[in-house]
Amino acid sequence: MPLESGRWPTLVDMCASRAAEDPERVYFTYLPDGRTVGASLTAEAVDRGARALAVLLLRHADPGDRVLLAYPPGLEFIVGFFGCLYAGLIAVPIPPVEIGRTGPKTDKVDAVCGSAEPRVLLTTQSALTRLDGGRAVGSLADVVCLASDTVLGEDARELAEKWSPPEIEPGSVAYLQYSSGSTGVPKGVTLTHRNVLNNLELIRANAYRGELRAGERPPPNVLFLPFFHDMGLVNGVLSPLYRDYEAVHMSPMAFVQRPVSWLRAVSDRGRAVSVAPNFAYELAVRRVPEEQVAELDLSGWELAGVGAEPVRPETLEAFSAKFAAAGFRSSAFFPCYGLAESTVMVSGGPALRDPVIATFDAERLAAGRVVPVAGRRGVAGVQALVGCGQIQDTLCLRIVAPLTRRVCAADEVGEIYIAGPSVSEGYWNAPRQTAETFGIELAEAPGLRFLATGDLGFVHGGQVFVTGRRKDAIILNGLNYYPHDIEAALHGAHPALREDRCCAFSVDDGSRERLVVLTEVQRRHQVVRGAQTVQDSVRRPVDAAEIETAVAAAVASAQGVRVDEVVLLAAGSLPYTSSAKIKRAECRSRYLAKQLDLL
Repeated sequence: MPLESGRWPTLVDMCASRAAEDPERVYFTYLPDGRTVGASLTAEAVDRGARALAVLLLRHADPGDRVLLAYPPGLEFIVGFFGCLYAGLIAVPIPPVEIGRTGPKTDKVDAVCGSAEPRVLLTTQSALTRLDGGRAVGSLADVVCLASDTVLGEDARELAEKWSPPEIEPGSVAYLQYSSGSTGVPKGVTLTHRNVLNNLELIRANAYRGELRAGERPPPNVLFLPFFHDMGLVNGVLSPLYRDYEAVHMSPMAFVQRPVSWLRAVSDRGRAVSVAPNFAYELAVRRVPEEQVAELDLSGWELAGVGAEPVRPETLEAFSAKFAAAGFRSSAFFPCYGLAESTVMVSGGPALRDPVIATFDAERLAAGRVVPVAGRRGVAGVQALVGCGQIQDTLCLRIVAPLTRRVCAADEVGEIYIAGPSVSEGYWNAPRQTAETFGIELAEAPGLRFLATGDLGFVHGGQVFVTGRRKDAIILNGLNYYPHDIEAALHGAHPALREDRCCAFSVDDGSRERLVVLTEVQRRHQVVRGAQTVQDSVRRPVDAAEIETAVAAAVASAQGVRVDEVVLLAAGSLPYTSSAKIKRAECRSRYLAKQLDLL
């Protein structure tokens, strides 16, 4: 339903409305193993459970208090999330607390607790038991810990009857979206009902252009993204109710262990949509054998969203080539750009067309100038970039010089600034970071208040091109290089390397910036130097100097820059976030502190 109709002023109204329209319609399905249906939820079941849970929550918290949602994979999160909203509480999705050999890993929950100051934690009974009722985590000492799958029980209907609508408005905060924590302390983006509903309408208008016949629902969306991830939450929980489609979920682990399970779930549905980060498509190319490709029918995959991290042209080309035999069409690809500070989506599309891949002068681009060239990817001096979509009318986007805040010329790379109703007003309980990032006024756009995204890029041919993160930029000899470009150059550089397990950054040695590349070596190899004696009769020996030379050559060929140091690491050494992003700041800190697991 178009937002302009004013039908749903809040997300609570949206869910309650869908429940009343068709109580038996399934909106959420869970596939524990990626194929077998383990659970499903109608909007009526979500509404009833949310009303009952809201009554219980208000016995422990007051409207406006924060509630942590730390659920393992499954559909229980959905009722917990709407239960918070139905109570007028602020939902705070976080990853489930991992239990390691030495006990629970609490860094993430500790950081979020320090920021959000929650009154309640919601999870499942099995997860709560593993945490000893919450007592195993010190930062939860003063937090009421509840298992939503057991506290409701048989009394849910009776409790639901006691619910009364919360006193919330479109401008009320619905939830806090915490960053993945890849650098520094995670920050909680405050998102109001108005922010989210506006972004849901932007997604609808931008991504889904196919006409539906009378009574026809949009195709289901198949997802493995966790609910604490902004793409997983918006596309897998909120957009299904907004657009009236079914979301089919599987656990991230099911996908990682068997990437074909994701594609098979798409294939099994006939018509389908799916959105995922770039790495998912890469993993499918590497890990799905040809005999499994032959079993798939991807001709009904209508939209394949790709975002949340740099979109690589080689990934789109390789995926299209491999799965063309299964009926996949490159026109299904929908590269997009977004960030939590703008709910999720900023730009994307247009849908149902081949993605835009443009080529630019690499050296000029590193110097901050946009010079299109007639060339092809892989040619020296040519940089290929994927367009991340068109800009919708509801958002205003400007490319800005970061230091002077001057709006850049059309041929300049700058920081992406955006303004619009999807943009948050700031970070929770973080006034300094909010002032640095939000509400920025530009002389060239009076009356608008912009978000400084921290992303660098430019607009060309009506498409947004993202070149990298401002804070991650590596400046060598006055030119800007981006870690993901350097890391991408390592693909296939040497057979002993682990794919996508590398990190690039620079360090100042007192006289100049040095480029350092960390990369993991496969477990089946033993790294030796020169005439060093081979100690392992099982693992295959490989010479360290040979790998280091291959890495340096690959980076020099692709980026035209010299690697000063290659550090070889044991498999599993590099730190990643729960959404599979490399923690570059932590990698750099470990390198400087000499705390790496060297080979």
